[in-house]
Amino acid sequence: MRLEDIVGNAWQLEAVGKTYHQFIARFQRLRPKTPESVFQAQTQLVHAWRKFPFLDPDLPETMLPRGWPRSSAHELFEAKHEAWYATARDYLMSLDSGAEPAGTRRLRAA
Repeated sequence: MRLEDIVGNAWQLEAVGKTYHQFIARFQRLRPKTPESVFQAQTQLVHAWRKFPFLDPDLPETMLPRGWPRSSAHELFEAKHEAWYATARDYLMSLDSGAEPAGTRRLRAA
């Protein structure tokens, strides 16, 4: 039996790859304009990304189909998360009663 057959029988890689492609399509062109929409996009981004550890068996590249989208999806997640995090955090903090204007508050240590 070939390695591709063993991997294909053990994991639903086609479905996982499709889910990665859907993630990329959903977030690649997303450009929220307001602090509220940045917060919503950031929340959706993280929620969508958290599913992958349960879906992807994290096999080595040599065992995956050519063009496996995991690294592209990860790079997109990192870029969007970094771009949106501060604005999303500031918006969330502004919802607190008596909050200072967005951008002036820092997260408190836990």
